[in-house]
Amino acid sequence: MAAATLVTACSNDADEAENGYMPSDKAIAFDASTDGGLTTRAAGEINDNEALQKVGFGVFGSYTGRLTYENTTVSSDFMYNQQVTYNSDIWSYSPVKYWPNDSRDYVSFFAYAPYMANPQQNTEGIIDMSKRYDLGDPWVNYRIAADPWSEDNPQVDLLYGQHATDENTFTPWLDQQKPADPIDSKTTFTFRHALACIGDVITIKCSEELANLIAGYATINITQVQIDYKNLTTKGRLVLKSNGGEANWNEIISGEITTTRTYIKEGLNITFPSDATEPTEISSGYGLFYIPLCVTGMDKATAEVTITYIVNNGVSSYTGSSSTSFELDMNMEGKKQGIALQLTKTLDLQHLVYIIEDGATEPSYSSCKR
Repeated sequence: MAAATLVTACSNDADEAENGYMPSDKAIAFDASTDGGLTTRAAGEINDNEALQKVGFGVFGSYTGRLTYENTTVSSDFMYNQQVTYNSDIWSYSPVKYWPNDSRDYVSFFAYAPYMANPQQNTEGIIDMSKRYDLGDPWVNYRIAADPWSEDNPQVDLLYGQHATDENTFTPWLDQQKPADPIDSKTTFTFRHALACIGDVITIKCSEELANLIAGYATINITQVQIDYKNLTTKGRLVLKSNGGEANWNEIISGEITTTRTYIKEGLNITFPSDATEPTEISSGYGLFYIPLCVTGMDKATAEVTITYIVNNGVSSYTGSSSTSFELDMNMEGKKQGIALQLTKTLDLQHLVYIIEDGATEPSYSSCKR
């Protein structure tokens, strides 16, 4: 098998590492699960272990001999985009790789999901990845969907797998050595969401002041909600290991660096003041995946919300609209954001952006920080 390419100071250890990898008879085994604490939610989401099992994941592995990963510059030729699939309650792959025969040798592992055999053929989702003999940390390139709300061709989610030492600490599987009992030892990836999601749940309500003002006098019928997401990064590179340890988004400079996405929910028939002060859900489960990456030199990414309504006082009616905008949070990797809308006395639109935590039933105000 090809030896890893090492760039380091000369030493006896380096010379031994460059002599090449010698396999043992102990197979390398994997296991995987999703991190339930951080989930986005949108069409095409890998939101649980069952969904992950259906799509499988890819692994990059680097052999560094007696030298640790941080002290080398290596490629992923030891294990390159190895497909790992789930069947009969186990994760497996072929051909099987074996731990180095020398228990002092190191191997490091990186993973992503969903598995893609030929990402260069894709126009969205995972569109490229580092090559077998590229030196440095492995990476995948991702492009946001042209039609994020297509039910027939839903957005492609993106996850990365790391080592979870506890619920708040995630690091790559660096510098692993042949375990004393490989039969019961597996390299277990905990997969986390790399994308952010906005508009997972959208609700609208009428302020109590406005409801009291029009009660018995007029009605307001909401017919359409339009959201324009602006200055989003079209493409990004997810490096599966950064200097800080966790995966890290890096901007890709190209001619299509920003884009606008529009979501329209039409055909609504929500009438106020009936139950006006209680939020009415107008959309659920079709949020927009976006890359939580600010574009250098560009305005902040924003969402502009426009509500179209009809006011009827029993004698005449007129159609109007009201708009507002807010900044998309770039510190939202793996989080889902809902949008709560409210009509006020002057029919100016006020927005509340909040994070939907698991089990939450009511909007909760938040600074939207991780």
